[in-house]
Amino acid sequence: MDDRLHETFWAWALNRYEARALRDCLLALQDSSGLVVVQALLYAWLAERGRQLTSDEVRTLERTMAPWVAHILQPLRRQRVVWRDGEEFTRLYTEALQLELEGEKALAKLLCDCLTPPHSGSVPIPVGSNLCLITALSAPDDLDSLVAAFGQ
Repeated sequence: MDDRLHETFWAWALNRYEARALRDCLLALQDSSGLVVVQALLYAWLAERGRQLTSDEVRTLERTMAPWVAHILQPLRRQRVVWRDGEEFTRLYTEALQLELEGEKALAKLLCDCLTPPHSGSVPIPVGSNLCLITALSAPDDLDSLVAAFGQ
C-alpha cells in the first residue's frame, strides 16, 4: 500500500484519539472486551472514506493482527501498567508508553498493507457498518457505545 495512505490514517487516528469521550470508550473496551484500539480506529476511518470491509478482509486483518497484539502490544501494555504505580519507574513507564505507541503505529501499517484497492468510496458509510465486524465487540452495548463515541 501507498505509505501516504498509511500516514493519512495514522494522522487521522491520532487526531480522533484526542477526543476524550472516544479515547475513554476505546480504552474501556480494550480492558473489558479485548478490543484492539487500532483496529477500531481503522474500521471507522475506512467507513468515513466510504469503504465497507468484506468478511474476507476482516479475516485477513484479524489473522495479521493477532500475533502482533499477543506478542508485542499486550506484553508492552502489561509491563507499562506495572510501572505506572511507582515513582521509581516514571522514566520506564514513559518509555514503555512510547514503545507501545510505536507498536500500534507498526500494527496500523501492517493492517493497511492488507487492504486491497479501492481504499475509499464516494460517500461515507455509517461507522457501525464496519465496527460491527470486530469480533471482540460481542456484547450489543459495546458496539452501541463505540458507535456513539465515534459520533461525538
